[in-house]
Amino acid sequence: MRKRLCAIFLALTAAIGISGGTVFGAAKTTQVDTITLEREPSDEEVAVDLGWKTQQDKGRWIDKMGIGDDVNSLVLIINNLENNTDTVKTNMEAVSGEKVVRAKKKQLPGNSRLLYLSRTENGEWQENFSVNCYVSGGQGDDSEAYGVYRLESAFGSETDPGSLVPYQKLTEDNCWITDPEADGFGVIAGKKPANLLASQYVNLESMRAFSNFGMILKPEDGAEGYPALVVNCQQSGAKNKTLCGVQLAQSYVRMLIQSMDSGTRIMIAGEVEDLEGMLN
Repeated sequence: MRKRLCAIFLALTAAIGISGGTVFGAAKTTQVDTITLEREPSDEEVAVDLGWKTQQDKGRWIDKMGIGDDVNSLVLIINNLENNTDTVKTNMEAVSGEKVVRAKKKQLPGNSRLLYLSRTENGEWQENFSVNCYVSGGQGDDSEAYGVYRLESAFGSETDPGSLVPYQKLTEDNCWITDPEADGFGVIAGKKPANLLASQYVNLESMRAFSNFGMILKPEDGAEGYPALVVNCQQSGAKNKTLCGVQLAQSYVRMLIQSMDSGTRIMIAGEVEDLEGMLN
């Protein structure tokens, strides 16, 4: 009704201006210029492609949040991906001329979206790549993995691809303790842990392709996070929630190992807006 009344009022105003008449003693109008109607702001959450947004505003949204002031590269993982889309949702303030970008046609598996960003020489941010991934918590609750991390080391059953952090080539005896309360959690064990139940650890090489390449993340100093996360290789048509961490396509794990170092900040959150309050 409001829009209809507004349209009627504008039509009457235009007609009066053209005819040279007056309304309520208003000055005579001989020409009607362009009329701009602004859309009222909405709190409704819409799908926005963060890569496109970064390209449009040169990453100013990152600087505005204050999440990359002291680093030159960021990995952001947003755990709100819906089915049949690879576009995360956000209701962040739009930049000038910004348009809503709907879900892309291409469907990729995953419950989260990973964006790898770096700062250019002129201080702007650029997206290196983005890809869908799976985030899983240690007890089945994805939010357990939320936090701020740094890359500590890398590993794999394959040869070191050129890691910028210490890389461990796996043997048939290497294990990962899955119980964060158990002694030895957070490092790759050289042999089967003693005095632990079979449910408290996993042999990494027995996971086969899942362990072709991997990374170990630890909470950033002064920040919250799971004691240690494992990033390993996602397999087509298969999900493995044995480890608390992140799974993504092997080619991307390999690229991250080749380009990330301990100076890269990794942030995992349920919503884009949550990133702003994660740094102390």
